[in-house]
Amino acid sequence: MDLQSPSVLAQLPRPLHAATGKTRIGDVNSLADAKKRKRYELAVAVDGEAVNIYNIQTPKLVTSYAVPPQSTFSCRPCSSAVKRQTYTAVTKPEHQIKCFVEEVGNGSSAPMISSSSTTITDSKSPTTFVGIVPFSAEDETETDPFDILAVHTDGRVRRLSSDLKTQHWSIQHSEIAKVCATHTVHSCFLIDLEDAKKGLFKRRQDLTALAFGDSPSAGVDEPSILIIVSHPKEADTIALQDVNIQIFSVPANSKSGSRGVEESQRLKHLQTIQVPTPAGLDKVNSNSLLQWNFHSGTAGLQLSFENGFVNIDLSQYSPSVSSQFVLGEQFTSIMRVSPQCVIAASESLVAVYDTQYQSVQRSIAAKDVVSGTGSNADGPTVFISYFAKLGIAIAMKANTLVAFDLTSLHGQSGPSLKRSRDGLLIDAIGRGIGSSASQWDMSKKHRTDNMASMHLKTPEQAEKWSQFTKTVHEATKLLKPDLFDKAVLSYFGTSEGTKELPQEQVSPESTLFLLSKIFAVQDSAITDKVSASSSSQLRVVLWPAATCDWLIQIGHLSLDNVEIALRRACKPRILQSFPTGSFVQALIDSDSSLKQVNHVLGGPALVSSDELAYALKFFLNQARLHSGVLEETARAITNGDIATPTQELTRHLGSEVASLKDIFTGLNRSLQKIHSQPLASVVKSLRSILSRTELISMVHHLRLSLATGGYTSRFTENPPTPITLVQITPSLSLNTIVDLITASVDAVGPSGWISALPAVNDLDDDSDSAMASASREMELIADMKSEVSAALAGVEEATYLKGILREYLRFADQVADASATSTDAVAKIDDSATRAPSHLIRYEKLNGADLMVFTRPEEGEEGFDGDASGKILPLSLKPPSSDVSRTKVLNSTGEIKARTSREVGYLRRKAAGKYSFERLVI
Repeated sequence: MDLQSPSVLAQLPRPLHAATGKTRIGDVNSLADAKKRKRYELAVAVDGEAVNIYNIQTPKLVTSYAVPPQSTFSCRPCSSAVKRQTYTAVTKPEHQIKCFVEEVGNGSSAPMISSSSTTITDSKSPTTFVGIVPFSAEDETETDPFDILAVHTDGRVRRLSSDLKTQHWSIQHSEIAKVCATHTVHSCFLIDLEDAKKGLFKRRQDLTALAFGDSPSAGVDEPSILIIVSHPKEADTIALQDVNIQIFSVPANSKSGSRGVEESQRLKHLQTIQVPTPAGLDKVNSNSLLQWNFHSGTAGLQLSFENGFVNIDLSQYSPSVSSQFVLGEQFTSIMRVSPQCVIAASESLVAVYDTQYQSVQRSIAAKDVVSGTGSNADGPTVFISYFAKLGIAIAMKANTLVAFDLTSLHGQSGPSLKRSRDGLLIDAIGRGIGSSASQWDMSKKHRTDNMASMHLKTPEQAEKWSQFTKTVHEATKLLKPDLFDKAVLSYFGTSEGTKELPQEQVSPESTLFLLSKIFAVQDSAITDKVSASSSSQLRVVLWPAATCDWLIQIGHLSLDNVEIALRRACKPRILQSFPTGSFVQALIDSDSSLKQVNHVLGGPALVSSDELAYALKFFLNQARLHSGVLEETARAITNGDIATPTQELTRHLGSEVASLKDIFTGLNRSLQKIHSQPLASVVKSLRSILSRTELISMVHHLRLSLATGGYTSRFTENPPTPITLVQITPSLSLNTIVDLITASVDAVGPSGWISALPAVNDLDDDSDSAMASASREMELIADMKSEVSAALAGVEEATYLKGILREYLRFADQVADASATSTDAVAKIDDSATRAPSHLIRYEKLNGADLMVFTRPEEGEEGFDGDASGKILPLSLKPPSSDVSRTKVLNSTGEIKARTSREVGYLRRKAAGKYSFERLVI
């Protein structure tokens, strides 16, 4: 299932200075009982424009706060509701922390908006984080039970009141001061202790107790947990082992600004963690894409960078890498959406990846994202936030806020409290991001792993396969089908002398490799290896005749195998489902003479009913086109307008045109092939792909085959002469004709046949074409009624004839099923028939059939005794047997046992002689 196109939530204002301006987006929380809860809203800070609040669920713009044109934001904003207070930090024109307050006035519907700010004078380092520290109100006069915590890039942490008028403290913790000379703060996360107990401190009760400090008694407000991630300064590449993660406890009430307060009462250090180094990932580039995120529920610290994603579990005593996802691709943004899955965007693809099983779950082309947003922006897709209960991932593309619906990923139809079951192995099978095409590469690095899948037993065989793949690659690159056939014949040849291709079982992996070189995807010119296209089309790269004939004979050249081969060759790219008829159309486009598609349709491989219906549509249209051109050509020759019919055919159809023989061969083979499908699926495919006019043409062709096959004429009548021999070659069986006529009638449906009747307005119309069309439709219905009547008459006649000849047919079946001894009896019967007087036997020929007619002898002639020269059946209706069988079957057990000589002799003596006849004359 593909990832759906995103929906547009809002068009964001552009920064005033488009070249240097940025847009920063943060979360909105509500406060209740000193607890923070994430709301379905986003706070968007646009440099030089405003701070806007957008509702994701509605969606709509909730409110907006204008800022001076020279304002530049240094971190993401944060906001709280119901009394909405939004905080952000700016660096220009001066270093400040701003607050926008919005509340509804008494008796007035218009909100009251005010703002306040505080200027930072004790530090020139920009603010990288602004968060909210909630606490319980001590009295009813406390209207804002929270403080503001700001963290600077140099490690300084300050605590301010909610109105920004009071600074409770500003310190650079001693643990931070140890590394501030070499490290700079990159990311910060502030979580509640309650959430930390469920995830981060799940196995560390000692840290939970340490977080309370000296007052672990009940009734004390729980502190907040601050996580600070520091990077080495001014480094192009960062080694993960050099990254420091420091965890601090921020007390709920810490308003004393006196110098006598200890450092631990303001900011208590709990733990310092060094990031473990993932396997195969020593360093990452230090660029704007390098981002850290923390998920409190699973205590997972996620690192997103341009080549992948790493999740580090901090709840363990020794933090470990729980999952990693690294590709040789350039991503513009990566975000976690579940414990196992991430959503990532590259220049040409947006996809959901399973980090546990290294697979792609959903994908959509980047161009479809642009078309879905309705904008022509070429900017990268940057993910902002994920709302798990809504199943919506929020992203920003250029100045557009978009939402990706991920509810189908976990089988959810809407908001649900039930934990989604993702990351299942069954969902990852066949979607791995490791290229399956690598198993065809028998290099020394992969030889041991891939030899078993390719059924190669020795290194010599692996080396031979490696040389073969190189030759095939070269032949495909140079478009040399002869070189391709030569390489295949050399590798798969059964004997050194003849070099014939084997007809027995061949390894499917080797033939899939050949199909991946013969066929390709139409949009394969895209340079990005991880890409997708909603309109993938097949095309034939080259057609090595000998190889393709061999693949058709062994039944390996089919749409299913071609699709499997291309999906493996294009991994980690996920191909969309090929449109109906892409396989047939690729064969038609590669050869205008239709030889290739006819050869494939004549092979033993199964073809879906939709593909066959598409082939019928093409062949029917081609037959109608040729018939129309032939009529015009005959008319032009009669009028003397042209000298030769070749000129007229070339003018209408072009120089490269298929012959009528190839067209009708493909049509009849398609009919034979589609007859092997269930009738219900045939009707569905015909109704969805063929138009009413094409279905009527198909009925006419089947009626022609029915008439020329002699199925609607009596035996004594001369069969109708076919229009052309090519129209009935190869011939169709009666079952095929009847079943497909039934399917065609059902595909047209009752409404289609009713619409064939001429309306009153049509009868009044003077248009000759309308009248002719109505007349043809009426004649078709009348002809089909007469043919049904003739078929019923034929059934009745056959049933009557079968009743007369029932005894003869039963005797003939026994003779045909008899053993070699019965063959002698049949010969005796034939001899007795030929011993009849010659004047009583007459040979005739009727409608191409050779008949031998026996006349009744006159009285007194030989054979008048009623024997009719031995043509009377025996009374027992059993063929004469020359000897007793040497074996017998026990009635009790069904066991076959040999008869003894004594028993054989007894049965011979007991056997009765031939029946005798006596005629009594009175």
